[in-house]
Amino acid sequence: MRIVSLMAHVPYPGIPHAGGQYVLAHLRALRGRGHSVTVIAPGWRGNGENARLLRDELDVEVVVCEPLLSGRLAEWWDTQQIRLFPVRPPRRFRQAIRRSRRAQAALADGELIEAQWTEMGWLARSARRAHPRVRRVVTAHDVIAQTYERVFATTQTRSLARVLGLWRRWSVARDEGRLYREMDAVIVFSAKDARYVRELSDGAARAVVLRPPFDGGVADEYRVLPDGPPTIVFVGAFFRDVNAQAAEWLIDEIVPLVRERRADVRFVLAGAGPTARMISAAEADPLLEVTGEVPSLEPSYAAATAVVVPLRMGAGLKFKTVEAMMRGIPVVSTTVGAEGLVGEGDTTGLMVEDDAGGIADALLRVLDDPAAAWRAARHSREWAVSAFSATSFPERLESALLGRAGQR
Repeated sequence: MRIVSLMAHVPYPGIPHAGGQYVLAHLRALRGRGHSVTVIAPGWRGNGENARLLRDELDVEVVVCEPLLSGRLAEWWDTQQIRLFPVRPPRRFRQAIRRSRRAQAALADGELIEAQWTEMGWLARSARRAHPRVRRVVTAHDVIAQTYERVFATTQTRSLARVLGLWRRWSVARDEGRLYREMDAVIVFSAKDARYVRELSDGAARAVVLRPPFDGGVADEYRVLPDGPPTIVFVGAFFRDVNAQAAEWLIDEIVPLVRERRADVRFVLAGAGPTARMISAAEADPLLEVTGEVPSLEPSYAAATAVVVPLRMGAGLKFKTVEAMMRGIPVVSTTVGAEGLVGEGDTTGLMVEDDAGGIADALLRVLDDPAAAWRAARHSREWAVSAFSATSFPERLESALLGRAGQR
C-alpha cells in the first residue's frame, strides 16, 4: 500500500524525545510489512537534516516543504497563530505543503493518508476535498484539549492570561472535535484517551487504541536490585516545558523532603536540554546529576533504585513511565505521569501521588524496603511487557490504520 505520512518532526535514530522515537518505530513497522511510505513535513526544527538521517536509516521518500517566508518576524507570527489556534500548524507551513509539487503528487497517489500528532491531522483533514475516497487517519499522541484544560485550571482569575486561556481551551476543544469527527480513524495510546476523543467529537470519532511498542527484552538485566548508592532517576527531554517544570519542582520541593530522612540519596536527571536552573543546582549538589543528552539512557536505568515521574502538565500516555515499568523498576508518579496505565493492568509497582510530600513519602518507602518494592515492580513488568509488545506491534499497527482493529 502507498502510505503518505504527515508529521511535524522527521524522526531519526537517537531522536531525544518519546514522540519521535514512536514515529521512527511506526515507520519501521510499516516498511517491515512491505508498505511504501512517503513522509511529508514542514521545513522547520531541523527537519531538513533529520530527513537525510531518516533516508539513510529507512527506504522512505521524505519531502520537506520549505516556506516562502522566513526570519524573526515570520517566527513571531507563527507563535501568535499557535497561541490562538494551538491545533492548527502555522499558516506559512500549511501553504508550503500545499505549494509543493512533490508533496501534492504524493498525496494524489496515496492510498492512505496518516498524520502523526493532532496538529498535522489538520492538514490530512483538507485532503478530503482533493481526494474524497482516500482513507485518513490521525495518531493523537496527546489529546491537546486536556493539556489546555489543566493549564486553564492553574491560571489566576481576573487576568489577561486567564482570558487567553479561556479562548484557547474553547478553540482547542472545537478544532480537535471537528478534526476527530472527520477522520476515518483516530489512533490513541490508551483507553482513557479514546474516551476523551469520543467526548470531544460528541461520540462521532472512530477511536482505536494502539499500545506503542517497547522492547521488553532489555528489561531482563534489571530484575535484580542494583548495587551502589540509592538512586532516584527522572528521565525527560528537558527542552520541553512540561519536563523542565517537573524537574525544577523535583529539585526545589521533593529532593529536600527526601534528604531530610535520607541524606545519602542520589538524584539523576537524565535527558537532553536541561535548564540553567537544573545545571546550577547540580553544580551545587554533589549528589544531584544532570546528564544532558546521552547516547543511551540504559546506564541511568541500570543504577536506578526507583524512577520518579513528577509531571504536573501534559496529556496522554507517558513513555518514560512505561519504559521504567518494563525494566521492572519501581515508579513513583503523579496522576499526569500515570495516565493511560492505572486501571488498565497490573500496576502494583506504580505508586501515584500528586503533592511533593506524598511523592517524597512514596520514594522513601521504596528506599526503606527496596526489595519489597522491586518484587511489586516485577508483577507490573510482566503486564507491561505483554501489553506493549514490540513483536506484535507491526500487525497491530496495520490493523489500526486499515480499519481492522476494534474501536473503543
